[in-house]
Amino acid sequence: MATLIVTLSRIDASRDYDAPVAQGSGCRTETITMPADGGLTAAGEEIAELLADADCWVAIGDDPDVESADRRKIKADIPYTFGIQSGEKVAVKAA
Repeated sequence: MATLIVTLSRIDASRDYDAPVAQGSGCRTETITMPADGGLTAAGEEIAELLADADCWVAIGDDPDVESADRRKIKADIPYTFGIQSGEKVAVKAA
């Protein structure tokens, strides 16, 4: 079955980077078997890295809906990084 790996992490905005870099420690990861809503809810994390093993549709939000216009299509085997806010989670379905 197709899966999506979701990794939530904070950023280190206290350092002088061209762009903030996600912190490696303290991250949380889950693997979602498509189609499903993730069980991992952001709690202070600002970065969501998504890596799917099949093309899929994803939605991020308080109550994400992959059937809505707020979804995004992502391609398999390419890591995508999105901003996320506390209370939000990820939903996914195969494309």
